[in-house]
Amino acid sequence: MTIQQLFPKPAKRMRQPPKDLLREQLATAADEIIRLRVEKDHLEQRINGARAALEGEQHG
Repeated sequence: MTIQQLFPKPAKRMRQPPKDLLREQLATAADEIIRLRVEKDHLEQRINGARAALEGEQHG
């Protein structure tokens, strides 16, 4: 056995991606967050409408 086999070299550190790529990924993530918040708000409105309708049927 050689020394290299006993003590493997640590993996080389990866270089950081270019700032333009990071900005693009950040913008994409921000757009997705906005889209999901809008969808969540829409679904909450549907749920609240359905609850109100059910409560109206129960009292009516």
